[in-house]
Amino acid sequence: MVPFRATARLQLHAGFDFDAARAQVDYYASLGISHLYLSPIASAVPGSTHGYDVIDPTTVNPELGGEAGLQRLSDAVRARGMGLILDIVPNHMAAHPLNPYWADVLAHGKASAHAGWFDIAWRAPGRDGKLWLPVLDRPLSSAIADGVLTVQRAADGSAGVAHHGTVYPLAPSTWAAGGSELTAPALAGVLAAQPYRLAWWRSGDDRINYRRFFTIASLVALQMHRRDVFETVHALPLRLVAEGRVDGLRVDHVDGLRDPAGYLHRLRAALDAAGARRGLSPGALGLWVEKILAPDEALRADWPCDGTTGYDFMDQVGALLHSGAGGNPLTRHWQQVTGDPRSFREVELEARRDVLEQGLRAEFDAFVARLVRLSRLTGGIAADFGRPLLARAALSLLSHFPVYRSYLTHAAPGAEDRRLWQQAIEAAIAGSAPDQVAAIEQVAAWVLAQEDDPVLHRRCLALRQRAQLLSAPLNAKAVEDSSFYRHAPLLSRNEVGSHPTVLGVSAPRFHGFMRARHDQHLRSLLATATHDHKRGEDARMRLAVVSAWPEWWLRQVRRFERLAASLGAGALHAADREMLWQTLVSVWPAEGGSGADLAARVVQWQAKALREGGQRSSWGHPDEAYESCAAAVVEALIDSEAGQPFRAAVQDVVARIAPAGARFSLSQTALRLSVPGVPDLYQGTEGWDLSLVDPDNRRPVDYALRGHWRRDGRAWPVLLQGWRDGVAKARLVQTLLQARSSAPELFALGGYVPLPTTLPERVLAFAREHGAQRLIVVAAIATTVRPAQEVTAALPARFWGTGRVTIPQGRYRNLLTGTSVEITDPDISLRALSDGSPVTLLINE
Repeated sequence: MVPFRATARLQLHAGFDFDAARAQVDYYASLGISHLYLSPIASAVPGSTHGYDVIDPTTVNPELGGEAGLQRLSDAVRARGMGLILDIVPNHMAAHPLNPYWADVLAHGKASAHAGWFDIAWRAPGRDGKLWLPVLDRPLSSAIADGVLTVQRAADGSAGVAHHGTVYPLAPSTWAAGGSELTAPALAGVLAAQPYRLAWWRSGDDRINYRRFFTIASLVALQMHRRDVFETVHALPLRLVAEGRVDGLRVDHVDGLRDPAGYLHRLRAALDAAGARRGLSPGALGLWVEKILAPDEALRADWPCDGTTGYDFMDQVGALLHSGAGGNPLTRHWQQVTGDPRSFREVELEARRDVLEQGLRAEFDAFVARLVRLSRLTGGIAADFGRPLLARAALSLLSHFPVYRSYLTHAAPGAEDRRLWQQAIEAAIAGSAPDQVAAIEQVAAWVLAQEDDPVLHRRCLALRQRAQLLSAPLNAKAVEDSSFYRHAPLLSRNEVGSHPTVLGVSAPRFHGFMRARHDQHLRSLLATATHDHKRGEDARMRLAVVSAWPEWWLRQVRRFERLAASLGAGALHAADREMLWQTLVSVWPAEGGSGADLAARVVQWQAKALREGGQRSSWGHPDEAYESCAAAVVEALIDSEAGQPFRAAVQDVVARIAPAGARFSLSQTALRLSVPGVPDLYQGTEGWDLSLVDPDNRRPVDYALRGHWRRDGRAWPVLLQGWRDGVAKARLVQTLLQARSSAPELFALGGYVPLPTTLPERVLAFAREHGAQRLIVVAAIATTVRPAQEVTAALPARFWGTGRVTIPQGRYRNLLTGTSVEITDPDISLRALSDGSPVTLLINE
């Protein structure tokens, strides 16, 4: 098996299939990548652009080239000494009639052999024992009357009811007597006899009775704890592992599983068994989990995996490159101009309540119904609570839960889970009335209970499972998909895996994170860009500069406001304008110029931001007039003659902020490729990544241009001078990937040793050491005191001042310049060592 040195994440779809990926194998091999890390490859809903809407986990998606195409890619990868990693989706499948398992449930209801595969509450009140399908574009009675539902017969004699091209199967016993042309009453009768109820999509959040992926009704949760479900979903990836075509698996949204630890133990054992057929030792194959960690939360030690997919590193390195001093002035400005004095925590709390009362209403109501039944069973004071009080208690407790979820099972709660629930209890009861305090404490007691009574024990166990499966989507929707678009003093920290309350971390703290990763998860992935990021890794670094120059930035904002007023910007809410200015500066081309393409990208981002925030528009109730007004403002700013003065101002700001952002980006890139862990390169991010949230971050990659970058022979100082073309970053990526290829044990096993500097607030320095091998990394983690009209990504001499760094004596080679460096005095001048480069890389000769 190929050792894990560095991965490259590829987003596969019909427009970029296995053969398209195969065409780039030589490029990635020459770059120094060890594994291509593929988005889901199982058969998905036709036309899927992401692959997470799986309809058949046992087959390879024909739109990607099918198994033959996968084998061609695998052969090409293995011929270049590389491997493949698969992204698998164990927590949900597409709730689509093309999914044969789901279709069987639609046709046969509770009698289906697959009814237990999905998390369906057949006995939910008011559903008449049916599966509630919120898929219609109008209420059912209107759909029948308007003729948008028609019966279709298939060649095999089966029948279904079609709605805008999607055909839902009809139970055989319910349609045989009818023809395809049915009167409205007859059609209504046929539909009433089905095991499911076709319903208006707007009823979904209130009435859906199957667990979804977050609030997406088209994705239904799987009962992965069942052996038959596990074996079916994992048969394909485990076979590909056993055949030597795949070296590792990435588990999507592990928190969507009932028992993540139990699942990972089962999967690790299955992986090891598949690996044994290749002669591999246990643990050799890679296993990573997509997991969002809250500040100060650690991955559970009993999870048998190699670590996360890298959001934790993305957060840590981002915080390192932000200045904590900028938080207060930026927050005060936001509060003043928006008229909203709340902190992010307060905004987040409101968003959590909104999600429980709206998006996750059906799931929350089902949870409260369990509480009501438990109160009757328990008796005593609990019998007096009543549904309204229990609902308020549950709302408060879940809203204050500090992380995605706890990991309670049938066993007694562990210390960490008890601590998390106690933290939630204390936050929930603060300032509450006595009756609500009692109810909150009782709900938590049920969740944590170890009851002797078998009936009560089962009910409490079911409650704790539901609490955990509800808190995870609640956190995701309320924080990432709502609060990030409601409170944005600095958008670069409103990122997946981060929490805006933590703006910056110190160099010593960062060193601690890296040493912990070395000791605990040496093969954890290191990411700074993903298919789910809110904005590109280099767009974030431009905004990181704002945290260092807050007063200067606020002057620029006032300038933008003044110039944009004549273009109608005053019609936008102040919060939307604040986010727009940050977004424009973060994505504006450094070389200058804008136009319709940039305007279209920003308009697309803006529409999504407005709907996710749910304040002035939303997905369920879009305010088309406001959205159109906002789009017109963007187009006028970016692509109209009248917008020229505004664009000149933006370009002037970018001229000052982008070089500093580029330096931060080079430091971020160097750290990702050199600290303990396995660096992940998201497709196309070898050059500057100024992308926005999906679908913008999934645009096609210009591989021809990247091939040209790889062959560029200009010296490192020259590349820093001409930094705008992105070749400097591409050179840094290639240089460190090649170093990882040349000294694999140094990067895979080497210790992490912080090196002292006299400028710890400006410079991070460390060594990776293994045996006689040593790599020295010195990276600038701050920028100049004030902005200047910079034309280069090299740091001026004044930045380094008289600062010094301590480096072990020896003879080194500078990886970026190729020059030899003899260090006899370990106390080295940073100015002399760097020669202006924000990153210095030395490897001993």
